[in-house]
Amino acid sequence: MLDLAAKTVSSRPKAPKRSIDSVYALHRKYGTLRRFPKGSFVFTKGSVPVGSYFIENGLLKVCQFTEEGRDVTFFIRKTGDAFGFAEIVLGQNHPCYAQCLHDSQIWVLDAAIIQEKIHSDHEVMSDILYTMTDRLIHHQSTVELLISKPVPWRLAWLLQQLGTPVGDGDSRIDLVLNHEEISNMIGCSRQTVSELLSKWKAQGIISYDRKHIVLHNVQAIFGAGGMN
Repeated sequence: MLDLAAKTVSSRPKAPKRSIDSVYALHRKYGTLRRFPKGSFVFTKGSVPVGSYFIENGLLKVCQFTEEGRDVTFFIRKTGDAFGFAEIVLGQNHPCYAQCLHDSQIWVLDAAIIQEKIHSDHEVMSDILYTMTDRLIHHQSTVELLISKPVPWRLAWLLQQLGTPVGDGDSRIDLVLNHEEISNMIGCSRQTVSELLSKWKAQGIISYDRKHIVLHNVQAIFGAGGMN
């Protein structure tokens, strides 16, 4: 059952390439490529949406800060992701923070252009609608996963989301989240994250140092050996 579920998540269909290309082309044609240094905010909670975004190169987190000052990360956005449409369409302020985890290059497209294109260009409207719907379904799947799956499954899933293929079936993760931040995302203790990573390293499923994790056999994590 776990193996089947793992394959379902890892093979979740992506948005059609035409839809992605159209959104990217829209940002390239009408937007501005901006550089955001590591640690800077693309937008902050409560701010008025000034545009939509397409990540040319980089990594950021969508997060909140608790009253105690703790950082709770909800989602990761990486190279090739578009975001920020929903607030423009709904006319609402940003409900969260978007903070860069790497030095990032991000296309920023003025909100007025998005609104005009939604009303005047059926293809653009369709592609933006698909992007938003695909994101919503992904968020629903994430919530279901966090509620119903065991901690090792959730950690393995998060590592998959963060990884970049490097050949031979391996994926590489630049460690931009510490164990505390990872634990906040998947709903467990920092100690549990550390123990699982150490165990998987001993089993040869992953290798890591202070800066990187390499996933060698992520499907093994979803099997009985990685879950115990």
